[in-house]
Amino acid sequence: MRKYLALILMVFLSACQMRETPDTEQPSAGENIGMTVASNAPRNGAIAATDLTRQYNDTRGNCGTDSKPAFLCRGVMLRATSASDAYSSWNPSPASVKSGGVSFSYLSKDSKFTKVYGYKNGLIFYPVLNRPSGTRQVEVLCAFPMDGGTNNRTAAGCGPHRLDTTGSGPCLTVGIRNSALWVARWNQYKMGYNMCGFDVSDAMNSQAGPSFRHTMNAHNEVGFFAGVHDYVEIILKTWPQDIPKELPLQAFFYVEGGLSGAQHDQRDYFNKTGGSVMPIIKLTLPTTPAADAQFTYNPADQVK
Repeated sequence: MRKYLALILMVFLSACQMRETPDTEQPSAGENIGMTVASNAPRNGAIAATDLTRQYNDTRGNCGTDSKPAFLCRGVMLRATSASDAYSSWNPSPASVKSGGVSFSYLSKDSKFTKVYGYKNGLIFYPVLNRPSGTRQVEVLCAFPMDGGTNNRTAAGCGPHRLDTTGSGPCLTVGIRNSALWVARWNQYKMGYNMCGFDVSDAMNSQAGPSFRHTMNAHNEVGFFAGVHDYVEIILKTWPQDIPKELPLQAFFYVEGGLSGAQHDQRDYFNKTGGSVMPIIKLTLPTTPAADAQFTYNPADQVK
């Protein structure tokens, strides 16, 4: 009889312990909790908007040393694209494959502009030092204080412009060592194709950080802001086709009127990556030099 009573007591205590176990399931040790999937997409989208706002507001001169230019850890690197069923927006265009460079814009509190050239949606790359582990490091090659007309330049878009083959860059090769000299040349010519770009590639080492500061200083000293060509242009080294999971994509973005294009790209990314969700962020560009860009995540914008 005592044995039966002991057995009943053990079963009762075991049942109590089971009821007290929390219902929340913890991720296993091997689970990648940072991966964006449909179930946690709202959380990741909100985080993306917060991170982009923080990156935009960060105005550090470099990322700890002159060999680490500011774009490696702060600011927003964005590329305007056109949605199409014929290609994926994250793949380099045929022209970029041929040249070896892909054009982006660099937006930050200390390098503002009010228009996205040509299109109403596109993609955003993480700063190199902030990118998720396992994603590709894409090198930034050069930077221009305004639209550099890089589709008409040699050397991946960083070399001389075809309309001015002797004075249009790279800056150090034509005697433009700082923002003051760049601005003086701009005041003389007032044409983008006469202007040089600053080499900010890895090979520049300790000169890369100052060169990027000269880029942003010139942008602000001239007062580039409201024109369609008034964005800081940076050239990234062309990456291979069809590697969406390897790319340091932070979000798809759209400005007013561009939501459908961003939604197309979100669907395309979901389908091409086996179900990964890249958030869509609304970008509101400043309308005056005193205003700031805004990055907004809206669950209603998402289609995945």
